[in-house]
Amino acid sequence: MRKAFKSDDCSPLTAAVKRGEVSLVAHSRGQYPGKHLSDDKLPGLRTIGYWDAVGPQSWGLPMHRNEGIEICYLLSGQTSFSTDTGEWLLHAGDITITRPWQRHSLGNPNIEACKLFWIILDVESSDARTQWEFPKWVGPDAHSRRELLRIFRQNQCCHLVDKGSQLKGFMQHTFEKITDDGPLATAYLANAINYLLLSVAQRLSEGIEQAGKDPQGFNQTIRQFFQGLEASIEKAADPWTVDTMAHACRVGKSYLTTSCREIFNSTPSEQLNLIRLFHASKLLTADPDRSVTQVAFETGFNSSQYFANRFKKHFGMTPQTYRAEHQ
Repeated sequence: MRKAFKSDDCSPLTAAVKRGEVSLVAHSRGQYPGKHLSDDKLPGLRTIGYWDAVGPQSWGLPMHRNEGIEICYLLSGQTSFSTDTGEWLLHAGDITITRPWQRHSLGNPNIEACKLFWIILDVESSDARTQWEFPKWVGPDAHSRRELLRIFRQNQCCHLVDKGSQLKGFMQHTFEKITDDGPLATAYLANAINYLLLSVAQRLSEGIEQAGKDPQGFNQTIRQFFQGLEASIEKAADPWTVDTMAHACRVGKSYLTTSCREIFNSTPSEQLNLIRLFHASKLLTADPDRSVTQVAFETGFNSSQYFANRFKKHFGMTPQTYRAEHQ
């Protein structure tokens, strides 16, 4: 049974705009803040706009999901961005890409002073595993739209850098056109979105291996997800289940299990436990005053006895002995 996700409404951003912390210019439909887009204008476009945050901010966008492909471009300043597969400190010229229903956040926990542009484009996906389809005003023909979708699915990269600031001038020009109410305003927006999609797709295509063994890019996402757990004790300690890990990777549970056996020679739960044991071994030697029970709970184990049994099975000794031998 597929899980129905709820799309974010950007309520922290809306509240910050009302408080005067940040300025917002956007065209949107549905629950998103900004000037309302009529039904006949660019169907499938959920929102396009930018915020300009100057000075300290008291808000952020915690882990949330959106129904479409979201592309953000940071024009100036810096701020944090994270998904279930990684964390980045964004600087001017950085680009983020998230796919339908992929969890992501901006701010840690608060946004820093920055100017950030975004689009969210619905690809008619009720959840992460249905067939995507771009609106017909994207690309000149159906073949081009299919190729764009192939690239966005096959390379699951979430962060790119605009090397040489090749997109910067275009993005600044796009900002100016967002407020245009003239007879060609819709055409300007369509052109801007198409250019941005093509530019990002070109960069993504450079990272695609043509081996053909992972046509949807899901195995790459699974690798990135577990690499993210390896890089963060806090993420590894979250109360993951096979179901929530599968949703984080945007695959089904059976696909995740099969893929983990191919990639790691273990089940998802076994790989999670191995990562938690790795973090636990580091904590045991880094802080001699931290009790074994504390280490167990801080790395995601719900039982100190279960932790001790798993630890001894993996390392061949108890946590206490391991600590003594690695001081």
